[in-house]
Amino acid sequence: MITDNKILTIDLGTSSIRAALTTVKGDKRQTTFTTTPSRGIKNGNIINVPSAKDSLQSALNKLKLEATSTVPTEAYVVVPGGSTLGYEVEAKISFPGIKTINYNDVNMVKNKVKDELRRRRGLTVKNVYEIIHILPQEFIVDNVDGIQNPIGHSGRQLTMKAFVILVSKSYLKTLDQLLREVGLKLKGVVLQTLAAFYAVKDDKTYFNNNLFIYLGAGNTEVLYLREDAPVFFKHEPFGADDIIDFIIQKLKVSRKEAERLYREYGSAYAFKVNPEEVITINYGTRALKVQKLIIPALIHLQLKKLAKDIKKALEAEDPTYLSHLNRVYITGGLAKLKDIDLLFEKLFKAPVVVAQPQGELKDPALAPIEGVVNYVLSLTRKERLTDIKEDLTKDYGKEGLFSALWRFITQLI
Repeated sequence: MITDNKILTIDLGTSSIRAALTTVKGDKRQTTFTTTPSRGIKNGNIINVPSAKDSLQSALNKLKLEATSTVPTEAYVVVPGGSTLGYEVEAKISFPGIKTINYNDVNMVKNKVKDELRRRRGLTVKNVYEIIHILPQEFIVDNVDGIQNPIGHSGRQLTMKAFVILVSKSYLKTLDQLLREVGLKLKGVVLQTLAAFYAVKDDKTYFNNNLFIYLGAGNTEVLYLREDAPVFFKHEPFGADDIIDFIIQKLKVSRKEAERLYREYGSAYAFKVNPEEVITINYGTRALKVQKLIIPALIHLQLKKLAKDIKKALEAEDPTYLSHLNRVYITGGLAKLKDIDLLFEKLFKAPVVVAQPQGELKDPALAPIEGVVNYVLSLTRKERLTDIKEDLTKDYGKEGLFSALWRFITQLI
């Protein structure tokens, strides 16, 4: 008998707070989600718990009314990158002789990764941050590299290269407090960019020298991927709300008017706009006729600066990230802006894809919601260890006769 697996996801965005219930039964899933205006959240940070509580409670109340099944009391929460750090780490363990690797060995090399990170980064990592993701890039058994799941392989030495994500303990404490205020328990957290990546990733696409950018209302987050694994993470405190603020600053209009101008005339690539077109800007009781071009030009300037900052960070980390870049994927609410793919193609000198979630929720703004479910389900797959922050259990060591024979044959080859 196939039982239902229910996943409650919360996304505490700058402009909206979203709550979603996904029921998974076999290969089928059904998602109900609700949205309320965000209060008490700025750039993904919880700056006012009572206000955030009211917004979250409103979203949950709506969800309980609209969902066809009971809403769980434990939730996964999307974590923005502003409170996080990311590092590449490598560690290895050796055995007295040749042995077949099991889940305990993977847990052991995972703990060595933690020790190596603390050794390199000191007390700051231990006292201020907590690990939320250990994402294996590859396992190496003796001299055989590129292994996605080493369990069942045999050798004298096991090496793991991993990308480790940490979040500040103070953020987690505030988040836990917020959830308790609305009667929920924190079951887990997923980095916003990672969740969005899992929403658009499919089994056919191999991400190698690809840049993945999540563009939200208050945050931009970047993952660089090589050989289908993250190798670099960067957070930029910039989003669609900052563009609105820039329009307000330059045109001296109200927020309501700036939002209207962005909504009706917003475009990322100013060079495609007819300079002879005229629009009306409202200043209370008076109106002013201006070139339509002015709105896309202001947006263009801000996005050009964002791209410059991203490129500078990539260049500083590893110049080959840009020289070998072959594709850029963008998602998030800001990715829906007209001609943003065209602008980014010019700036990054690589093809750009506006990536939509692969599941029910096709809106790029909902990518983190869809992605959390995919991420959680990926943790049970045997062919690849996607995140080993938690210790593996003996269930990972179980496999059928065919799988065991296949491992034996590949090792002989």
